[in-house]
Amino acid sequence: MGERNILSYFPSFDSANRVKEELHNLGFEIVQVDRLGRMPQDGLNNPLTGQISSLTNLTLGTSMFDDAAILLATDPDVSGLASEDIPGRFPFIVTVVADAARAEQALQVIRKHGGYV
Repeated sequence: MGERNILSYFPSFDSANRVKEELHNLGFEIVQVDRLGRMPQDGLNNPLTGQISSLTNLTLGTSMFDDAAILLATDPDVSGLASEDIPGRFPFIVTVVADAARAEQALQVIRKHGGYV
């Protein structure tokens, strides 16, 4: 039989990680949790090293050309005036590769934990 790729979305990292652990315990080998964001992530630099290219790099974890960085500096997340909400309703994605015969079992686990498929 073939394989199915299942992409599911979750409102929190904890719920996505619980699904990942349960699917691993059930024998699914390829299960991955990622975070979706509004901007490409280059990784945050430690401010103590002095390796900060811009304010947007320090606060958003992205380094862009000067023009784009200037525009990103107007983002509420950069100013510190933003709320603590993560953008989007389902910012975490769980990817599962399942045999076609076991895909429904994986879907049941995902839905049990509040995932959106």
